[in-house]
Amino acid sequence: MKSNLHALSQLNDLFKYADDTTLLVSKHTDISISSEFDHVRTWAARNCLTLNLIKTKELVFRRSRAPVSFHMPPALDNTEQVTCCKLLGVLFQSNFKMDSHVQYILTQCCQRLYLLKMLKHQGVTKRQLAVVTQLIIISRMLYALPAWSGFLSTEMINRINAFLKRLKRFDYIGCSVTIDDLISKSDYELFIKMCLPGHSLYHLLPPSRISKLRQRGHSFSLPEYTTDLDKNQFLYDHSTNLSNFKTLDYIFYNIIAYMVATILLLCFCVLCFMFHVIMFYVIMCLY
Repeated sequence: MKSNLHALSQLNDLFKYADDTTLLVSKHTDISISSEFDHVRTWAARNCLTLNLIKTKELVFRRSRAPVSFHMPPALDNTEQVTCCKLLGVLFQSNFKMDSHVQYILTQCCQRLYLLKMLKHQGVTKRQLAVVTQLIIISRMLYALPAWSGFLSTEMINRINAFLKRLKRFDYIGCSVTIDDLISKSDYELFIKMCLPGHSLYHLLPPSRISKLRQRGHSFSLPEYTTDLDKNQFLYDHSTNLSNFKTLDYIFYNIIAYMVATILLLCFCVLCFMFHVIMFYVIMCLY
């Protein structure tokens, strides 16, 4: 069922998922955040719903290198203004960093290592341990990874990779894996799904680009950016990376052609060998 709750201004965005509502209001807008918030409360009262003001949080995003003259706007009535809050299982910070989220994930994963240790002492095989590790640890890292992976710093990447090395050292996983491997896999899978016209994120893709030049990984135009934060977004990062590769069909056809050529070459070598064996046998019979 589609919700009839929308933002008053086209410059603002309002997202509703189940019983959670997220309101995004930019600095330069024609309708203030207080008016948008009053609109949400009016809609809730009209539909016999009650806003939980205790769980309602206000997060003001600002760049880490913001001018010194920046002043925090006053908080909304009966709401708490915070510097970090959780949205659908992901911790967002006001400075566009993911330190709190990475720390939260690593804390959860370290606690689950005790379960793996107990299973190992009970005689569980390495293959079964790898399955459990994939379910309770790797899957936790993969949750919403395309949304926050672009904002990882080198320090955070090293921390995650150090934890993944511990999994390999304790034989909890079969092969070594890095956070870059997980990011590449999750980004690729999400982008392939987004390219389907019926996907809910399809409208976020840039317009298609018709070109007779070399084949690329997708047919979309490369998105434009104005700040360094735009480069960290999933669409820009993955669209740019895929533009350096050819399409999957082209790669698939090249692999098939290479396999067919290899098989034909082997057949030719076998026929030549059989021909020489037969000729040698005929010569021996003649003598």
